[in-house]
Amino acid sequence: MNESDMIQDGRTLVLLADGRRARGYVEPRRGAKLAEAAEWALQISEEELIAPQDRAPRSFDRVGAGRHAMDGGAVPHEEEERRFLARVAQRLAAATQAKTFDHLVIAAPPRALGILREALPDKTRALIRFEIAKDIVDEDAGAVAKRLADLRIP
Repeated sequence: MNESDMIQDGRTLVLLADGRRARGYVEPRRGAKLAEAAEWALQISEEELIAPQDRAPRSFDRVGAGRHAMDGGAVPHEEEERRFLARVAQRLAAATQAKTFDHLVIAAPPRALGILREALPDKTRALIRFEIAKDIVDEDAGAVAKRLADLRIP
């Protein structure tokens, strides 16, 4: 059975995400109308936000009385994005366990797509049929359905 045959059977979840929001569409069978899935409408939470600092942390010099700014490590919004996408990956893993969908299509900007891919367990990753490395989280069902149809053309 080839990939195009496999995606005809079962439900497909189309997940659109960026670093702060996620949306999902469900296609009950190949070619069926996409329906927005309210349970996949996610936003970054207060717990995932990092309190802003006025300036970088300070450090004393090894010798003398001088002080200077330290590299803060990850940029706060990148860490927020990582936390949010980890939560999305956990939701996808739970949905995989519950057999909520049979096939997965993920669309996200390249960095977010990489973070998601890395955070997904193997069992969920095995259900990915297509990845779209673009930020299309604001596209409507019609535009997403067209993208999906274009991907499936042999």
